[in-house]
Amino acid sequence: MFRRWLTLVLTLVGTLCLPLSAQTASPDFFENKIRPVLAANCYRCHSSQIASPMAGLRLDTKAGLQRVTSRLLTALRYTDPNLQMPPTGKLPDNIIADFEQWIAAGAVDPRIDSPTTTASPAPLKGMSIEDGRKWWAFQPVRETIAPILKDASSVETKIDSFIVAKLEEKGLKLSPRADARTLVQRAYVDLVGFKPTFDEVEAFVNDKSPDAYENLLDKLMASPHYGERWGRHWLDVARYGEDNPTSEATNPGYPFAWRYRDWVIEAFNKDLPYDRFVKLQLAADLMSGVPDKRALGYLGTAPIYHKDRRLSQEVVNGFLADDWDERVDAVSRGLLGLTVACARCHDHKFDAIPTKDYYGLVGMFASTMRAQRPMYDVDPEFETRFLWVQNRLFDLRYAVDLLTNEASTVVNSAPRVQKWRAEIEALRREMEPLLTSFPFRYPPELLAGLDRYWTFPPARPVAWPSPLPFMNAVFDAAQDTDGSDPQFTEIIYKPGVSRDFPVLLHGNVATPGDIVPRHFLTVLSNGDSTFGKGSGRLDFANRLFTDSSALVARVIVNRIWEWHFGRPLVATPSDFGVQGEKPSHPELLDDLAARFIVHGWSFKWLNREIMLSAVYRQSSRSRPDAERIDQINSLYWRMNPRRLDVESYRDSMLRAAGTLDEQMYGPSEDLDRAASVRRTVYGRVSRNRLSNVLKLYDFPDPAQTSPGRDQTTTSLQQLFVMNSAFIRQQAAALAKSASGDVSALYRKALSRNPSQAELDLAAQYLTTGTLEQYAQVLLSTNEEIFWP
Repeated sequence: MFRRWLTLVLTLVGTLCLPLSAQTASPDFFENKIRPVLAANCYRCHSSQIASPMAGLRLDTKAGLQRVTSRLLTALRYTDPNLQMPPTGKLPDNIIADFEQWIAAGAVDPRIDSPTTTASPAPLKGMSIEDGRKWWAFQPVRETIAPILKDASSVETKIDSFIVAKLEEKGLKLSPRADARTLVQRAYVDLVGFKPTFDEVEAFVNDKSPDAYENLLDKLMASPHYGERWGRHWLDVARYGEDNPTSEATNPGYPFAWRYRDWVIEAFNKDLPYDRFVKLQLAADLMSGVPDKRALGYLGTAPIYHKDRRLSQEVVNGFLADDWDERVDAVSRGLLGLTVACARCHDHKFDAIPTKDYYGLVGMFASTMRAQRPMYDVDPEFETRFLWVQNRLFDLRYAVDLLTNEASTVVNSAPRVQKWRAEIEALRREMEPLLTSFPFRYPPELLAGLDRYWTFPPARPVAWPSPLPFMNAVFDAAQDTDGSDPQFTEIIYKPGVSRDFPVLLHGNVATPGDIVPRHFLTVLSNGDSTFGKGSGRLDFANRLFTDSSALVARVIVNRIWEWHFGRPLVATPSDFGVQGEKPSHPELLDDLAARFIVHGWSFKWLNREIMLSAVYRQSSRSRPDAERIDQINSLYWRMNPRRLDVESYRDSMLRAAGTLDEQMYGPSEDLDRAASVRRTVYGRVSRNRLSNVLKLYDFPDPAQTSPGRDQTTTSLQQLFVMNSAFIRQQAAALAKSASGDVSALYRKALSRNPSQAELDLAAQYLTTGTLEQYAQVLLSTNEEIFWP
């Protein structure tokens, strides 16, 4: 049966992907899969730009990389405790698999080293602030006059002029326009995240009005499914997850994380301007007239590390510093495209980011406390007290449990436990009358035992994810530790208090240096960079769109371009610094960024502007003339052919089978359950145990902001489509809905009628096979799995 199934797939597909060995031996594989990983994780310590790179290795050269190929997998796999790279943490399995495939295919590296790369360069110090302010990414953005072309016949929008100008320099031109059937499928996947039905395709193909395509884009962007598609893009940047990478008692899951996800979807559907979209996520609680604070889930669901309070104050402080480092990294790479976290131990080796700037941002997050806030208006004074009590009760219950279990190592713990239990009871008595004054607002679980309710996992089970009227968020409160008890370190919270942080020498909490005020990055600041009020989150948010608006606009426009084309204009979307790549089309990037700002930071305006271009509407077919000059399509001479992301593939299958539940919003569900038929965006995203289907199809690590989706082709993916209960279930539903009609099966699965050759093949197959098996084959073809 397997051989017959495989033969049929090969026959139907016609042109499957190249064999794995051919893929991994191509220069494209190195440029798309290997080099970006090296640039993001290795070059800062192993670069020819450094006079004395670590271990003498220069991995940004072909010769330097060849020296270590034999040891590279050992370092990446973390099998040798003395050779583990990168030191910041093991890379995801799918990336390691790419390196395994690349090395097995001969480690093809298309780079040509120049003679100067083998010489020892002059010692490199971080860029000065003065020089940094001259860096291309920090310059103002302005609308640019479109270049004059030799042949402007293919131009539809201003975007095209910039692309065609680069193509003309190489003697190339745009590819022919994709046909109507391809365009309508491309638009559906791009804007709403699933393929259109047969009737939807036919309606567009038969619409002969001159505005048919423009009207299609407007209709799709007005659909509520637009927010589901584009909200998921943002959730990659926001490193959205519903729990923590580990699940010890001090870092429980986030039962209300889904409320942040829902807010993001709603924001995209409303076309909330990007500047306000970001500000709300950083400081909705500090902005006037903002009753809805769900956006704070951006910070309130951030990953945290386990802090065993029996450890020394110094060790616990180190774990807290790791939490704040994650926040600095997320906002700097995600919003600014800068690797500010590289300045934790020393001034940035390449960019104009001194260590003082890093700790100026750490102070902002050391003054911000996560909490589960109510979904309704509460007296601010009471809410602040309630949020403090919530965290204090959590810590007290953890402390009592820790010192009364069998594994406790704390000597003479009884007095401590007695004191903590007394405080728990006192806080409960304080809260109960306040809570009963809002009987119509607070759930009865709170009155039954506040400390139990706020403990996750709780003493009494509470559903997770939870539908109760709360949200994971943050509020202003300084965090610190109390090490007066040598056997137990307490974490203390000070509501309304802000904390300036010392520069930690070499990043070591045991060697604090000068305290620096909370402040914005100096290289981007106009005038005084200090934050004057509260934690500084609102000041930081505002400065993003004043002092650094040009950089912020370039970064998000580059991301949106990548989400449309599968390839960004700046190949390192989260690093616009010296170690990042410069834009392939700098004038286009600046012009789009400037016009994005002029048009009110509107995502939908930018979507429409890009999708109306001739560049976007090109065919994805290969052309030998262009392949010889630009194998990786950096000049955009065709639309990039690529596999669907897992969300679009899964949702398209569900829609084709007629099983998709289009209910929007609400608590997430387990995607590994065969009965799960809601859109993939509503699936649970665990940092501790990622869903199998998400893991198989290159879902990004939700513990860190993602610069983009990797794409791998593995045998496990093929086994999934052949053997998973989910695929079989959809194939059965698809076959049943076709009522034995092969033509109907094609229309439902692939949104087209079959050719006569396909009908003949189906008739031959069905003499021994079933229609359900045939449906499963159709759901496994490239036509289903790849972008149109």
